[in-house]
Amino acid sequence: MTARYWRAVLVLLLVVTGCDSSDSKGDAGAVEDGGPDAGPDGGSEDAGPGDAGTGPLACEKQHGVCAGAKRAMVDGAYEPECTARSYGADYESAETRCDGLDNDCDGVTDPSFTSRVTNLDTAYVNGLSILRTDQGIFVSMSNNGVRVLRLNTDLVLEGTATVSMPWTRKDVPVGVGYAAKLLRTQDGLALVYVTHGPSLRPPFRAYLVPLDAQGSPKTGPEGELLEFPLVDWQGDGRSPRMATSPQGDRVVVVWRTGTEQSPPFQVMGTVTDLQGQVLVAPKVLFTSPEGKQPWLSDVLVLRNEEVLVAVNEEAHAMGGDTVRLRRFDTHLDPVGDERSFELAYGSAPRLVELGAARGGPLESPVLLMRSRVGPPWVTQVQVVQNLFGGGMPQTWSEVPTPQIVWYGALADEGVLRLAWLSKYKDYEAPAPGGDSFLGWEGRLWTQDEGHASVDRSPTPDFLPLHTYAQWLLMEKLAPRRVGALYMTSTVEGSSLDAVRYCTP
Repeated sequence: MTARYWRAVLVLLLVVTGCDSSDSKGDAGAVEDGGPDAGPDGGSEDAGPGDAGTGPLACEKQHGVCAGAKRAMVDGAYEPECTARSYGADYESAETRCDGLDNDCDGVTDPSFTSRVTNLDTAYVNGLSILRTDQGIFVSMSNNGVRVLRLNTDLVLEGTATVSMPWTRKDVPVGVGYAAKLLRTQDGLALVYVTHGPSLRPPFRAYLVPLDAQGSPKTGPEGELLEFPLVDWQGDGRSPRMATSPQGDRVVVVWRTGTEQSPPFQVMGTVTDLQGQVLVAPKVLFTSPEGKQPWLSDVLVLRNEEVLVAVNEEAHAMGGDTVRLRRFDTHLDPVGDERSFELAYGSAPRLVELGAARGGPLESPVLLMRSRVGPPWVTQVQVVQNLFGGGMPQTWSEVPTPQIVWYGALADEGVLRLAWLSKYKDYEAPAPGGDSFLGWEGRLWTQDEGHASVDRSPTPDFLPLHTYAQWLLMEKLAPRRVGALYMTSTVEGSSLDAVRYCTP
């Protein structure tokens, strides 16, 4: 072969090799099979979990604390489904925290939770109170016998105890259970309950029953119920209210006495120790003028040991209310000047002690009232602060007439919190099941001091309510979480329902 032939072969090989090299690179800078600049089909960060040499996929949830989350690597492979490893320390599969974050990443921050606590035997319950201890949330309710419910901080029922009336345990005349209240004492949880004779006849009696950590009545050596008589009043007694001293060593009981047939109407008060030893014998605290009928509204023992009593005097024919307020010393003698407020009928006043965070013993109590103003007519919830320094009512919230407001209140580390039912009934509509006490409907609202009111109703539908759904209980459940208990009623019966919500 000639030299010219071999030179031609060499040129051909160089050309072929150059073409193969060019084809293997494709476009300048492109890299196949997972190079750092590859597209979605070439192993980018959006590649499926577990692909060797690829980045993680974005997690399924992308709201709230999950925003921007990508799959974490576990044992050398990316999570097939994101967990808290991927979402971070603030993530919860079901939100329980009140931290201002959307922890479960569903687009809702600090949601409310509603639940059914228990079914009720009747809608005609009284003796309603609520108190938290280290062992749980306790609720009292009575209907010719007292039940004490023990709930956990999710307001789930964990136990029930009962306190039967004296005539079911002793050889005493049959009476009627009238009121009950859970109180905190220096010896622990206690229940004070009140009875009277049939048809509100005498005698009027009050008893203290110590309760154990589970809310059950304590018993003596022979298994007998421990019970201490506090009041044995042989006249008529209505509208009782009870409170303990700041040290929990004394009990104050106040009540109304007198009728139109046996005037005058007066408010009585007494003080005992926890075993019923009388420290201050029953004495008159208020006497109402002719044409006014008093109803006890509330009693507080202030941090300086003074007793603060609020009385609501109703004029005849729903002519309006006069709310009277006065302090008494440890002997139940008057201290300072009385204050009074003129309001429309149905003022439903209530006292709340906000505690040392709001100042001294005379600065921290506040008065709450309902007032109907207009036109246009609305029902307002008003708060009076600085009660003994000339403070005047301030409007917190209002609903249009003919809605009716029934409210509860809570002092939470110096902050006042409210919850209420706004009720309405269409009297033109047929009564459910023919029961005229049914057919009310309403919404559940809450309001925290310094903030606007919030609708906490569980659904867009109105709550079915009974005529006697005239109460609402509030208690703090955990930091920044509050619970409210209320009653709903249908033709099937009545229930104790609850809402748990976060505070600002």
